Amino acid sequence: MSLMKESLILIIIGLADLLLTLHLIAVNTATEGNPIMAFYLQFGIGAFVIVKLALLFGPVLVAEWSKRFKPVFVRWMMRGAIAAYLGAYLVGFMLVNVVPIANERDFIPSNKPVVQIAEKTK
Repeated sequence: MSLMKESLILIIIGLADLLLTLHLIAVNTATEGNPIMAFYLQFGIGAFVIVKLALLFGPVLVAEWSKRFKPVFVRWMMRGAIAAYLGAYLVGFMLVNVVPIANERDFIPSNKPVVQIAEKTK
C-alpha cells in the first residue's frame, strides 16, 4: 500500500513547518503563532514535537485508511487540507510579519495634519 500524493505533500508541509518553527525558536527570532501549539511548547521542545507529529500523522493515517472506502472523497479532502494548511500558514505569516511593518510606516506626510488632507479632498 502506497501513500497518496496528497498525503506526502501534507507530510512535507507539516515537517517543513515543524523544522522551521524549531529553528526560529532556537535562534530566538520567532514564537509559535498557533495558540494551541504555543501551549504545548511551554512543556518543552519534546512535548511540542510529539503533539505536532501526532496532529500531522494522525489525520494522514485516518485518510489513508479511509481511501479504501471513499477514494475520491478522501483525495479531495486531503487537497482541501493542503490548501487550508498553506492558507493558515500564509495568514499567520502575514499577521506576524507584514501587518506590523505596515503599521509602523507613516503613510501621511508628517508636515501636514490629517485635517488639511481631508479638506483638500472635498
